[in-house]
Amino acid sequence: MKELIEEKLKYIGLEIDEIPDFVKEYKPLEYFPPRYYEENQYKVYQYIDVREIQIMLTPTNRLNSIKEKYSQASSLYAYLDTEKEENILRHTTFLKMLKEVEIEEIEKVAKKQQQLNRKVPFRVKFEDNYLWQVYYSENTKKYFMLVTTEDLDYSTFFYLLKKQIECYKANKSYKVFVPISHMEYSGKYLKKMEFSDIEKYLWVFTKDWPLMYEVYDKTGNLSVQITGTTRVYEKIQSYYRIHFNTKEKTEEFYRLLKALFILQTELPHYYKFTTRIGRNGELEFERNNKRIQYEKLALLLKQEAIKQIAEVERLYQEKKDLVSLLEERKEWVVSLEEEYFQKEKQISTYLECRKTFFGRVKYFFKLKANKKEKAKPQKKEEKKSEPETEGKKLEILEEKENYTIEDLVKICKELDSISLQVKNLRLDKKASENKIESMKLKIKNASLYIEEIDRHEKSIFEFWKFANKDENLMLIQGIEEEKVVAPRISKAFDYEEDFEDLGIQVDLKQRKSFTQEEQEAIFILSTEQREVVNQRKQEEIALEELKKEAEAQKVLFQKEDFDIFGSISEDSTKIKLMGSKKHREVARDKFQILNITKDTTLEEYIQEIEKYKKNFDMAFQKMTSPLDMAVYIEGEEIQEGIQKGNMNPKKFIEKTKEETICLNKINLKKDTNVVFLSNSIYYENRNKTLPIGMDLTDEVLLDLKQYEMKPKSEKSFRIIEEDEEDGIKQKTIELTEYEIEKREENDKSNDCSCN
Repeated sequence: MKELIEEKLKYIGLEIDEIPDFVKEYKPLEYFPPRYYEENQYKVYQYIDVREIQIMLTPTNRLNSIKEKYSQASSLYAYLDTEKEENILRHTTFLKMLKEVEIEEIEKVAKKQQQLNRKVPFRVKFEDNYLWQVYYSENTKKYFMLVTTEDLDYSTFFYLLKKQIECYKANKSYKVFVPISHMEYSGKYLKKMEFSDIEKYLWVFTKDWPLMYEVYDKTGNLSVQITGTTRVYEKIQSYYRIHFNTKEKTEEFYRLLKALFILQTELPHYYKFTTRIGRNGELEFERNNKRIQYEKLALLLKQEAIKQIAEVERLYQEKKDLVSLLEERKEWVVSLEEEYFQKEKQISTYLECRKTFFGRVKYFFKLKANKKEKAKPQKKEEKKSEPETEGKKLEILEEKENYTIEDLVKICKELDSISLQVKNLRLDKKASENKIESMKLKIKNASLYIEEIDRHEKSIFEFWKFANKDENLMLIQGIEEEKVVAPRISKAFDYEEDFEDLGIQVDLKQRKSFTQEEQEAIFILSTEQREVVNQRKQEEIALEELKKEAEAQKVLFQKEDFDIFGSISEDSTKIKLMGSKKHREVARDKFQILNITKDTTLEEYIQEIEKYKKNFDMAFQKMTSPLDMAVYIEGEEIQEGIQKGNMNPKKFIEKTKEETICLNKINLKKDTNVVFLSNSIYYENRNKTLPIGMDLTDEVLLDLKQYEMKPKSEKSFRIIEEDEEDGIKQKTIELTEYEIEKREENDKSNDCSCN
């Protein structure tokens, strides 16, 4: 191995016999490891001159504690010196490390550092950053690298040694961008507690824990950089990075974030803030599609306070009006109850008197006497109007030049209180209306009952005859209170949680519902032949393309496969994988299904296409969506006809390299006709081994000719993706949301065809 080691020593520029002076110069570090620190988490990144990093080797593993690694560490010179006997074992360890390292790995580190010298990565951290075990001694103001000899990757160590030798020989500077292990935030821009607050606040808005770094550029200037992911639309996520170069801007962001956090957590029914990606990949906050900035936060608080105060005062007035109305209705209800009580008393007297002979005679003459007496109109006592005593106006409702968050919280709490009071008063008002209507109906029924009795007062004999009947008049009660039926909440489809279960459910149903011809038709229309059916491609061109494609694939198959085997082009013993599931089924082939040969004529091809179009129409009516769900179709406009949609919008975003992506979201209600491209659509199931579900795709087919598209909303948002060359790539998503309704003419035509 001597030649290999010499080759690597030459590549590094190190001569064992002539060790460089800078390696021999060992400087005490006086490093005291911190007592509490989260391993594998870096908070500080810096550009450091390679000549300022002192290399130390330790016979430990990288996962050992810093106390153990540092206590056993020795200088690099101790591993290169062969004169002292105690260093022989260390020197052997160094040669072993040199033997195991690959030059390609060192070159990879060099290439990465060249990229990092041009700009800081978008997410700050970079691949294999954990290999840089660089520390800083506060006492001696020195950087050092701890190389653990029990690890297997020594590329960063030998790269650093190589650059140090080069820089010392040429007397030049070269800086590497590395994380500083076990270094806390400096506190120049934010306190440690404020960093923790920002992490907590951002999690509330983004539903992802952020990573926060203090980054020093090549000139030593400090910046605070925050990276993470956030949801930009439903469950579509994007990277973001927040970058601040000054203490003032950092504090402004902290104050803005704190204000929004307090408003959303204290007043969740009033304020809900969402996130979006800015033009430079930064995180922005918005409410009602309006960006919220720190400079306009005071104005926002004032506008919201004035708006909520106006609502409080309106509810105060409504409460006052409702209280007055309920007092009037209370008196009205009392008078109606008295009137009904009198009529009910008269009816009760009649029912009691009719039981005996003397009672009937007594009631008849009493009734005649009452008729002769004219009731004197009773004078209604007028209620003395009491002077209204308005309560003292709340101090928080007084007009101010500026409003604080505390003011807004108090105003909204008062709004909650008065809203609840008014809501209860509205219910009381509704109850009083029902009470009055019920009493009116009772009085009306009682009056009709009494009128029926009064019609037989002409003579004692007629009254006797009427009262002697066995039939009793029915005294109808008042109306019942209305029953409030709560709206039914239907389950909505969640791709990440429900897709697997949905795939199994629809595949089972489609296997039972569709014939083989219908499954083949769906498969054909899932290919480019769909454009022929939608009349967006000429049949002659489509047939020529099919023949060319079939001719190209004949290299893989014998001619007889197309002539004699039909769809059974393989035996049933071959095992295939679908995801992690094994099966022995044969995939469908569009050339075999369409009978494409060199001699296929245009008429034969058109006839096949029309046949499968009819089969698809029949299959489409058999299958519906089992729950509410959304389907996404790419394109600036949705074209009519049979369209292929995807249940996962991320698929379009991932596969498209364009900077602007136009997506159309179609909301399908439960029981809407749709065909799912499940496993049974792509494979035969002759051996009954085909896995159940949607393991191949998450796409569906929709016949949009049968539906009327109604635009619901439009939204534009950005996402940031990682890119190997540029680091990041920004995409803009233009999304239009639609609701669909079935066309009436299609319903009629379908009914006729079924008949």
